[in-house]
Amino acid sequence: MNNLQIKNVMAFVPAVDFQLSSVFYEDIGFTKAIATAKSAQFVMQDYGFWLQDYYVDAWAANTMLCLYVEDVHAWALHLDRLDLPKRYGGTAKVLSVPHIQEEGLMMQFCDPAGVLWHVREMT
Repeated sequence: MNNLQIKNVMAFVPAVDFQLSSVFYEDIGFTKAIATAKSAQFVMQDYGFWLQDYYVDAWAANTMLCLYVEDVHAWALHLDRLDLPKRYGGTAKVLSVPHIQEEGLMMQFCDPAGVLWHVREMT
């Protein structure tokens, strides 16, 4: 009864266009693990989130996720090769190239709903 060990924590992420956001997350490398009519769980290497077929502008504009990676430059190259603005009509895009911030290397991109992703290199 006292076992409070956490197995996982997953955020819920909004989508203006659920299908478009689903394709976006698969394109950047996540796998759809579970799908219902109104949500889908996306995972990559045992980490993930729930994408919801639900959108509130203020929620999406204030949602930020942090993806901790081994190589920020590899992620920057991966996202650049996908040409997100062209592929997603300007809704998804890289917002900053790798740079030093808060004493670490990071970059940023946003998904088609405007959800901000910080990609930070683990040292």
